[in-house]
Amino acid sequence: MMAMIYAVQGAFWPLLAIHLTDLGIGGRDRGWVFATLAIASMAVPLGAGRLVDRFLATQRALALIYAAGTGLLVAVAAGWVRSSGGLFAVFLVYWGITAPAYGLANALAMRNLADPGREFGAVRSWGTVGWMVVGWVVSLVMAASGSTLSGQGAYEAFWVAAAFSAAVSLYALTLPHTPPLDVGPRADGEPGAVAEIVGRPGVAIVLFAAFGVYLTMPVVYQVIPNYFERSGLPRAWVTAAMTLGQTTEVALLFGLPWLIRRVGMKATMALGIAAWFVRFGTLAMEPPLWLAVAGMLLHGVGIACFTVGAQMFLDVRAPGRRRASAQALFLVATSGAGSFLGNLLTGEVASRSDTNDVLVFLFPCIILGALLLYFLRGFRDSASGVPWAGAPSDEYRPRSPSGRAAAARVGQLVTESADG
Repeated sequence: MMAMIYAVQGAFWPLLAIHLTDLGIGGRDRGWVFATLAIASMAVPLGAGRLVDRFLATQRALALIYAAGTGLLVAVAAGWVRSSGGLFAVFLVYWGITAPAYGLANALAMRNLADPGREFGAVRSWGTVGWMVVGWVVSLVMAASGSTLSGQGAYEAFWVAAAFSAAVSLYALTLPHTPPLDVGPRADGEPGAVAEIVGRPGVAIVLFAAFGVYLTMPVVYQVIPNYFERSGLPRAWVTAAMTLGQTTEVALLFGLPWLIRRVGMKATMALGIAAWFVRFGTLAMEPPLWLAVAGMLLHGVGIACFTVGAQMFLDVRAPGRRRASAQALFLVATSGAGSFLGNLLTGEVASRSDTNDVLVFLFPCIILGALLLYFLRGFRDSASGVPWAGAPSDEYRPRSPSGRAAAARVGQLVTESADG
């Protein structure tokens, strides 16, 4: 399930910028199209998942979501929608429908695993594997069809995505029956939830750093694919090159607990920010193509060390009854507000700089460099709330979910966006 769901987005997201460029859509308008995912991500923790949770079994909701998503992907793949306004509308509807699916899939898995606390990490890692594998599938399909020239669109990527989406819709009906959990009022919605979470030591610093980091993340998918093609990489192999980041991500996710115990939470998260700083800094120096492609490995370091590390920090640091709200705040700060403004900023810079790659990659370097200094000066390991980072009290020991009780309501289960 995880592999197929993440494969849907992984099929077309790395080539979306190239496709939009081929259609003659400028940088500013590309930024708005990419921002549709961020708009949907801001809506998810505000109740979209909760509505599904109360009225429909999870596996049936997934089937309906991906059936509708298939139709929208076919509309793009068939070339029925080509204008910037039309594509903005299509993707806004698409993400409005499918963005909650990631949380739904996680909820279904955690409710049906015997020991989600131990098993879910391995299950979720298959999502990253699915993203990687479909990148190579798209590359092989494009190479076989001869779709290697610029200006003709990346329609094959959307056909592959539509095929996987249809497969998910059918496969979802075979998943274990997971009825809605019609429960009472949610404490996570209390007015004081945000203030209580942000008031905890280190939380405000991590959320601000996360917001700043995700201002720069849209550069990865808005700019780098076009940059690779201009630098001489055949477009059929752009998606394969973009999957290099997932290889280091998978490896580091398995070793992340060891790394945190070894160097502490602060150094781990700082390593993630530094990896992105080096990545964009290298690109700003106009490196040879092989080095630019190899630099994708640093993207996985950033995701594993900073994004996942920050989620672990917030999960441990937040009061027990506020854990879901803490993850919702992180989603809004990163894939929501940060990604939304970052997509618009990237689109604006790209439209003004034309093909000046130095300028495009320089602005994320400045942001990340400032954030790294801010984080190193402001964050203290003693505030991390993680025993291996030096927490002084048992209050902040990691809370391992117990069996199926770990699966809270779907609307409360907020995880990382696929946009990364």
